[in-house]
This record gives sequence, C-alpha cells and structure tokens, in this order.
Amino acid sequence: MDNFPSPIAPDRPTKQKKPGMGKLGWIVLAVVIVAVIALMIALPELVFALSFLGIIAALIGIIIGRLPWLRGRKRNAKFGGLMVLLFVASAITGSSQYAAKNPAPAVAETMVISSESPSPTPSEPPSPTAIADFVGQECKGDELVMEQGAEKLYCDASATGVLAWANQDDHDKTILAAKKVAEEKAAKEKVAQEKAAAAKKAQEKAVADKKVAEEKAAEKKATEKAAAKKAEQKAEAKRIAAQEEAARIAEQEAIEEAYEAPAPAPVSAYYANCSEVRSAGAAPIYSVDPGYSRKLDRDGDGVACE
Repeated sequence: MDNFPSPIAPDRPTKQKKPGMGKLGWIVLAVVIVAVIALMIALPELVFALSFLGIIAALIGIIIGRLPWLRGRKRNAKFGGLMVLLFVASAITGSSQYAAKNPAPAVAETMVISSESPSPTPSEPPSPTAIADFVGQECKGDELVMEQGAEKLYCDASATGVLAWANQDDHDKTILAAKKVAEEKAAKEKVAQEKAAAAKKAQEKAVADKKVAEEKAAEKKATEKAAAKKAEQKAEAKRIAAQEEAARIAEQEAIEEAYEAPAPAPVSAYYANCSEVRSAGAAPIYSVDPGYSRKLDRDGDGVACE
C-alpha cells in the first residue's frame, strides 16, 4: 500500500506578499521629493550634474547587471529613468532661470561710438548714401562721433552755441580754438593770480610797515613822554632848589636885617677899661676892632668887654 499515491495532495509552498512601504516610508519619500524639488529650484546646476552622473551609473548597472546598492537590471532601469526625468527637469529649470536673469534685447539699435567713452551710445543713424549730408544738422551731445568708412563727423558746438555735426577739419579748428581759449583763460587766470598775489603781498607789506610805524611811533611817544617826565622832574627839582635858595636868601636877609652892626670904632682908639668901651658904645670889642687890648679880654677868647 505504500506504493499507492496518497489521496491527499502534498502541501505547496505559498508565495509571501511583499510588505508595503508603510507610513514611514511614504513620509520619507515625500521628504526626499520636496528636498529634490527645492534643490532643483535653488541649485538646478547641481541637480543637473548629479542626475547626469546617476544616468551614467544606471547605464553601468544595466550593463553589468547590478550595482553595489542596486541589484538587478530592472531596478537599474527604473533608477536610470528617474535620473533622466531629473536631468530634463533640471535642464528646463536652469534654462528658464538663466533666461530670466539675462533677457535678450528686443530690438537692436544703431550705435554711434563716443569719442570719450568706449561704450556705444544710441544716436541718429547715418545716411545710407553719404555721411556728409549730416554736416550742420543738430546733434544731442558733444561726445558723439558718427563714422562711415574712413569719414567721421563730430558733434561740436557751432558759432551760435548750438550742437551740430562737423567734419574733421572743422572739428580740428574747433579743438584748436577751444585750446586757444583755454590757454588764454589760463593765462588770464595766471595773471589774475599773480596780481592777486602781488596785491596780497603789498597789503601784507603795508600792514607790516604800518605795524612797524605804529611801534616806532609808540616808542617815540614813550621816549618823549619819558623825556617830558624827566624834564618836568628836573624843572620841579630846579623850582624846589630855587625856592630853597630864595628861602635861604630871605632868611639870610632877615637875619642881616635883624642884626644891628656896631658903630664903627675910630681907627685909633684907646680904652682904659670896659666902662669907657661901654660909654663909647663899642662893647663888645673883638680882637680885630680898634681899641682891643688883652687886658680888657679877661678870658682870652678874642672878645673883650662882653
């Protein structure tokens, strides 16, 4: 009986269902997508380069059948498709940003090269037949130059002060005239500056001379004042001396007036005693007076009958 097959079918292995991404996986995927979009907007060049490298890696994985982090050609193909999408999206984003930052000019304008600046300046287009037709016509700025072949027109001020196109000869004459005017103006300014400097120097000299004269006048005045004061002091001293001399003379005269000189004694006189001298009114008798004798002078002091 063991050789008969069992009526019960043997157990067959059942296929297990692959687990889904789960809530966390979807959150991570959403974060990755948002980060890629933000990076694509901020740095599309970086995304472009990384996606290009990803495409190359996917191609290598498809050829060899696997990558260290992607096994199977199918997964490598899916990864390569994703990289292609990122490559195209980053290229479109980068192109749009570049176009927004560097808009192309809508209409090309005819340019006239400035004689003072290398950058072109828009102006009137030259005549298609002859540039000389513009000679004498008004222009917009004295820095403009119009060229046609070897010919040039310059925007110069005319005799009336209006800006007009002029040929090379007239432009050279205008330059020479302007240079001459500038030289004359510079010469006049130099002369004016020299005159101003001379006037300033003369003024400074006059101020210095005036100061010196004032100092000399002040010194002379001080000298005269000192001399006057000295003369006044001398006169005062002389006056005081005169007053003193007058007082002395007056005092001497008063003394002389108060003094009664004795009557002159006779040239030859003899007195026996002092009584006779007093009777004669000759007392006292000095040694030089007539009638003096030693016997009348008791104390011997040269005065007798005191």
